[in-house]
Amino acid sequence: MKELRSRVADMEGQSRSSSGVSQLEGKIQELEERLHSEDREKNSVVASQRRLERKLKELNMTLDEERQQHTDQRDQLTLRVKALKRQVDEGETEVERVDVLRRKAQRDTEEQVEQKEALQTRVTALETELKRKSQAARRQTLDSSALSSDDDDDSLYDPSTITSILTQSNLQTSSC
Repeated sequence: MKELRSRVADMEGQSRSSSGVSQLEGKIQELEERLHSEDREKNSVVASQRRLERKLKELNMTLDEERQQHTDQRDQLTLRVKALKRQVDEGETEVERVDVLRRKAQRDTEEQVEQKEALQTRVTALETELKRKSQAARRQTLDSSALSSDDDDDSLYDPSTITSILTQSNLQTSSC
């Protein structure tokens, strides 16, 4: 542009025709307008670039925040999964322990039932034996021709006698 102005000044000094000068002045004005237009475009592009850079920074910050949040969430979920696995393991251990106790209780119950049945059988046998002995004793007393006092009959059914027989039989069964 300076060059064109110096040309214009030289031409004015040479006293050329005014039409040549006006053509050059028109060209200068046109070039100046073009220069201003390009400056405006450049400023617009620079402003647009700055806006895009700010937007890019904001997006990068948002992305970094989201990544951090996802990392934190993943870490929390990992800890939660580990805690749940530990609880499951503890639960399974407890179930096994309770199952062992249940089986032991079931065995104990079965043994108690067997003992009860054996004792019941023994009691029945002792009752039968006691009835047989008492009948035999009655026969003997009837056969001996005289009925003795009622005290003798009562001694056959004396509770202490029955208890001692049952206790002796129980001791024999328990030692088996």
